[in-house]
Amino acid sequence: MPDASLAPSLRSRWPLIGHLPRLHRDALAYLREAELEFGPVFWLDMGFNSVVLLVMGEQGFEVFRDKNLDSSNLHADYSTFLGESMLTTDGPDHRRMRGASGAAFTPSGLGRAQVGELIAETITRKLRSWDGRDELAILPETKAIALEVIFRMLGVEVHDLPQWSRWYGEYLWGAINLPIKFPGSPAWRASRARRWLEKRVLAIIEATRERGERDSIVGAMVHGRDEAGAGMSDRELIDNLLILGLAGHETTASTMAWAMLHLASAPKRWAQLVDEAMAMDEVPSDWRELGKRAPFAVGVFRESLRHYPPVSIDSRRCHTPTELGGYAIRPGQTVGTSLLHMSRDPAVYDDPDAWRPERWLEIDRKPTPVENCQFGGGAHFCLGYHMALLEGTLFLVHVARHLADAGRQPTRLGPLPKPIYLPLTHPPADASLRL
Repeated sequence: MPDASLAPSLRSRWPLIGHLPRLHRDALAYLREAELEFGPVFWLDMGFNSVVLLVMGEQGFEVFRDKNLDSSNLHADYSTFLGESMLTTDGPDHRRMRGASGAAFTPSGLGRAQVGELIAETITRKLRSWDGRDELAILPETKAIALEVIFRMLGVEVHDLPQWSRWYGEYLWGAINLPIKFPGSPAWRASRARRWLEKRVLAIIEATRERGERDSIVGAMVHGRDEAGAGMSDRELIDNLLILGLAGHETTASTMAWAMLHLASAPKRWAQLVDEAMAMDEVPSDWRELGKRAPFAVGVFRESLRHYPPVSIDSRRCHTPTELGGYAIRPGQTVGTSLLHMSRDPAVYDDPDAWRPERWLEIDRKPTPVENCQFGGGAHFCLGYHMALLEGTLFLVHVARHLADAGRQPTRLGPLPKPIYLPLTHPPADASLRL
């Protein structure tokens, strides 16, 4: 079996920033061109000395399953941003943290914490600000909803939300892997914001512990224990709660925005969503009931997520010799896969570039791990899976009911915008709808 160093490398890399400009411009087209020219395995330069052996297609899903790979590359490249969270740890520490917090994010845990009610109240209140507006940029709207949901789950008071939003926006600069730090640089801004957030998240943790609160998301994580009775340290709680903001804010918000942009140019599908939403006397806040009563809304959210997975490329670092994609991988080498490419794989999806929410109604089984790849896989499968589906579906149902009650529907201004792929896939901030 050939050594991974012998795999082909993509050409035309820029000094220092590698292939990032091409990925930023059109990651899907670039990766498809590379696969046609070099086959399903090739080296990709992600910039700043981060070179990844990319394995395309379903075989790339083994990146998540191979126990000879770990997340140490994420810790090395994004330590300010990701800290000691579940995203950067593996083995016993990861299992302990996940075991201690997993119950909070099950449908039952979300129900005990009344997360569905909180999401619905936030959405309906925010939708009232759409009244009387003929045009709106959709991404800022969905980000405002998703961020408020996360902060309120943490116990942040509504009057403090603008300040938290400002500092969390600064913290997100840490998602840019620029390994130099000077006043005003992304790393500097992220570090400064992290200090502000850490102090306040710790205060929330301490207050939750003192009250003995267990039903809220924070309470369930603070008091949670794994099977051996071990919980999380304050450091681990802080880092995981901060990452909860990323997972429940940036990713969900962009998917909700894409859903609205597609619905705005699909009047028949909008009508189908409205019919489904208006058929409910009341909208369930429990995911198990909502998923049964709003299957088309679930399909709209899933299809939008499939088209635009927020994390387009995910990777792991080898710590023990292994084999993947027909190559021998050595310790220290980084192996990755494209969730974006996997989500548009014609071997998995019929007409993969078509936005067809009904495809999810045509299957009578749970989605396969590959079909759920947008949430990751293996031990690191997204803990917030049910929460994302709950929030995205509630958003679509309440938007449909609110606009239908007012005799309005969304239409798009101009063609569907091109995605921005880095650091996370999202529509342009000025992508607008007419109501």
